[in-house]
Amino acid sequence: MPSHESEIIIVGAGVFGLSAALWLARDGYQKITVYDRTDYDATNYDPANGCSAASADINKIFRTAYGDQQEYQDLAIEARDMWMAWNEQIAGAKEAELPKPLTPHDKLLEECGVYYLSSGEGKLTSHFQQSLDTLAETAPSIRQRIYLKGDQEEEKRLATEMDAKWKAKYHIADKLAGGSSHGFLDTSGGVTYAYKACMYAKHLCSQSGVQFVLGDSQGRLKRLAKDRNTGKVIGITTCDDKLHLATLVILACGSWTASVLPEAHRTVEATTGSVMYIDVPADRRDIRQKFSPENFPVWHYRRGQQGDDGYYEGGGFPITSDGRLKFGFRGRKLTNFQDHPFQTALRVSMPWTDGADKFLKTVPKYNLDLQKQVIAEVFPELAEFGFTDSRLCWYTDSPDNSFVIDYVPGYGDSLFICTGGSGHGFKFLPILGRYVKNQIEHNHDQFTQMWKWRSAVAGEPCNHLNEGESRDIKAIQMASAKDYRFDSVCERLGVVEAEV
Repeated sequence: MPSHESEIIIVGAGVFGLSAALWLARDGYQKITVYDRTDYDATNYDPANGCSAASADINKIFRTAYGDQQEYQDLAIEARDMWMAWNEQIAGAKEAELPKPLTPHDKLLEECGVYYLSSGEGKLTSHFQQSLDTLAETAPSIRQRIYLKGDQEEEKRLATEMDAKWKAKYHIADKLAGGSSHGFLDTSGGVTYAYKACMYAKHLCSQSGVQFVLGDSQGRLKRLAKDRNTGKVIGITTCDDKLHLATLVILACGSWTASVLPEAHRTVEATTGSVMYIDVPADRRDIRQKFSPENFPVWHYRRGQQGDDGYYEGGGFPITSDGRLKFGFRGRKLTNFQDHPFQTALRVSMPWTDGADKFLKTVPKYNLDLQKQVIAEVFPELAEFGFTDSRLCWYTDSPDNSFVIDYVPGYGDSLFICTGGSGHGFKFLPILGRYVKNQIEHNHDQFTQMWKWRSAVAGEPCNHLNEGESRDIKAIQMASAKDYRFDSVCERLGVVEAEV
């Protein structure tokens, strides 16, 4: 375990790395250096500037509903308080005191609400019901801010307890599933502005003394440096062939983890979701106003059972200030297996990039077609625009969708892993490091067993980690530019120009 004077290296400047660095530095650890191959000082974590990490996005969902997983529910509620504190700090700062592109007018968390929706069961899904039951028992003030869809009494309660703008939000999904969707609107949830939040967290880290080494090749990990006698990690070598010594190396590499640490190939796996965007022109004020955070919530929709043809798990976000709508889909967990960079006879899933090391600019056609069907059905006014562009978002799935934050077996206390976001880690950016620090210091808490090092076991539920290359994206038909148009799906659904 490191002391406050020890050299600590963190590989990865995404959510996990930033939060760990911030909480360690604020607790008195004096020599923390974060390495990342992306020059975030130049790109500001903005995907429009070529950033490819999952943390580098325009926005992410913020929710407190977590089924029966009270630990994550409570962590989200704790994080919510920190997000609101960050909002206040930014609002009270002078523009010169903030990192670009932030201004005092920016919010990092906007409580526009989150709508959870499903179809085909005639009642709330078991997960939705568990969320409500757990919140009612352990966080009644949050449960009080949730309103069931399609219930007249609930709609009356909403009108009594909330601002008038919430009535329109309550009815945004009336057309979904032919008008028969079920779910609830959580008015305490909302949207985080991801790349701005990362820039602010990095700014707070720098203020606390954290050093950053960013960009190729000085910030890019080449290999771990190990003691030949003990096998312990003594630092890292970067791609400029410089050796950097440390008492503790923390791997916060996200979807690249298994390619850096071969022992992790059955502990975490890189899988991808599809993200689509629609840019609404500035002269379409009607659309921009309808989908603004003031009038429109985040929405998340599930249809069917995972593994079935046509299974849908995805949703969308309010429009950004520059007119961009984002839609996400994770109905299929696709992989990209390649030979491990230095471990022979091992193939691992890692992000699919082109020769320039940038994420591909298209998505699987199957995913795209399902997204078009849902969007044209519930928001036909968007069909005229078509999708503008897309990206693959590579997640880091663990066997049970819980994080992996622990010392790596076989290295003593010299190598620590901090990963396994499984598509739900971003909301914890302001608070996660508090509990990462606990694990580093061997201070057991409610997360120690949940986050311990573990591997997928054959015959046990393992989040598809034992399926090998059966879901490899290279075998999937990818969408072309013509597929971004809604023409064919509108014709099939009977959406005509007058309706859009």
